[in-house]
Order: sequence, then structure tokens, then C-alpha cells
Amino acid sequence: MGLSQLIERHRQEVLVRWKDIVRTLSDARHLSEEHLENHVPDLLDWLVVRLRDRDAADVYGSQQLSRVHAFQRVGDDFDLVEVLAELAVLRDVVLGLWAEQPGDITPAEVIQLNRDMDDVVAVCTTEFARQILAKHGASREATQAMGP
Repeated sequence: MGLSQLIERHRQEVLVRWKDIVRTLSDARHLSEEHLENHVPDLLDWLVVRLRDRDAADVYGSQQLSRVHAFQRVGDDFDLVEVLAELAVLRDVVLGLWAEQPGDITPAEVIQLNRDMDDVVAVCTTEFARQILAKHGASREATQAMGP
């Protein structure tokens, strides 16, 4: 069983573990179940496809999920540290599951998961910062200077 299959088979368990840990973050305590999950289930689905077939999973899809997640977290009054923490927790939960059930998962799959998660973190961080700047009246040029 590869990493994509492990995530797919244990998707609900990953979400439950992730939510249990993220609920300990102060900004997440007040969120409804729906707002807490946000686009994380979709992100897990994207990771499954991406790990299974690099060409089948559109990178644009993860970028959009990351941007929407950041936008919602700004609206939920999260700070950047907690947005990054919740993404780190997601990575830790998936890697913890792999440690519990290593099976036939190759180091290359784990490296690719880390690269994909790094991309998600980069896009989410950039969009979060852009939204915060805009919320506090930064010019369009300033927010565009954050990157694509």
C-alpha cells in the first residue's frame, strides 16, 4: 500500500486526529465543525490524487484550496502562526499514520508529500499575508508584491 492509499483509507481518521489537535489552538476553539474543517478534506483528496499520479492532480487546484483556506482563516480571525500550525499538524498526522503503518511506502513518496505540503504552506502563507495587508488598507501594489 502506497502513501496515497494510506491517506485515502484513513481519511476520516486523519481528519479526526487533525481536528482534535487543532482544537487546542486558541483561534480554532470557537469554530464550528464546518469552519474548522474548511477545505482540509479537499486538500487530503488532492494529496491522494497527487501522490498517486503527479500529472493527474492539477497544481492550480491546491493553490486555489490554499488561497480559499487562507481567506477563510483571515475571516475567522486566525493569526498566521496558527494557520501555519494547523498545516503543520496535518503533515504531522499523515506522517504519524505512516509511522504507525509503514507498509510499502517509499521514502520518495514521503519526500513528495513534504514538497506538496511545502507548496500548500507557501501559497497559504502568501495569501494570508496578502489578505491581512488588504484588510489593514495596504495598497493594491503592496498586496501584489507578495507574489502570485
